[in-house]
Amino acid sequence: MFAREAECQPIISFRSLKRARTTIEDFALTYFPYHGLKIPEDFFKHLDILVFVEATIYAVDEANESLAKLRLNPQHAHTEALKTLQAVLEGQQLWTAAIAAELNEGVEYWRAERDICRRLSKCACSTAGQGKPCVSADEIHAASQSKSFDYRVLNLLLYKLSGEEPDAGLLDFLRADEHLVDIGDDLVDYEEDVLENSFNVYRGYVHVYGRDAPEKLMQRIVSLEEEHARLLGMLPPHQRSHFRRRHTSASSAQGSGNWTIPGPILSEQQYRVEASSAG
Repeated sequence: MFAREAECQPIISFRSLKRARTTIEDFALTYFPYHGLKIPEDFFKHLDILVFVEATIYAVDEANESLAKLRLNPQHAHTEALKTLQAVLEGQQLWTAAIAAELNEGVEYWRAERDICRRLSKCACSTAGQGKPCVSADEIHAASQSKSFDYRVLNLLLYKLSGEEPDAGLLDFLRADEHLVDIGDDLVDYEEDVLENSFNVYRGYVHVYGRDAPEKLMQRIVSLEEEHARLLGMLPPHQRSHFRRRHTSASSAQGSGNWTIPGPILSEQQYRVEASSAG
């Protein structure tokens, strides 16, 4: 597909644009200062490409969630939208091997999401934590770690747009931070994700560990926070200061000792029936 042809492909819905807006706002406020970029001046310079990329990823994510709800896991999904995205980035001289790797990780996340949710829905009628689990902790961890690939794609785009080489230490720290943020979001969305048959790290833990899931997940969170603190301590002072200011501005969010883990839903089928009756 030629770049000019790709630029004319209608692959973004209004809904995906609405969903992208919140992510782009958070991304700009959190990541722009790490690059020495100013808001709003530098934000508007890069608005078109950042919004296009994030909205395209959300459009694909919505399609993937629909497949997960239908318990479908086709071998090749969403390839056309991602080919268009690649062609546009290539046309803008923004395509890199690192961005390709992160998008491939996203494709693997979507595949794992469909597969895991299909299996969870099949064993949802039995009591979680009893007998052989239908998923493994390693599978849940791998999917959870890949979930925020869109932030990493956007961040690599900023490096390319700014003509900078990616900072390995900062990228490692941001990956750890993104992972903890994702876990916090999953805890907030847990009940809804059970109803929607969506991937959720805590949902996976409940299927693997049953009643012990809250304690097991908290143990993992503590370990991740220790690694997060270690990586933060390796950043230069101005980056550490920015992280702490940004974290303080979002201090109501889960994390850093402010974790609230919901009670485990041990029978998803019963929970859905009760929710349907109440609704």
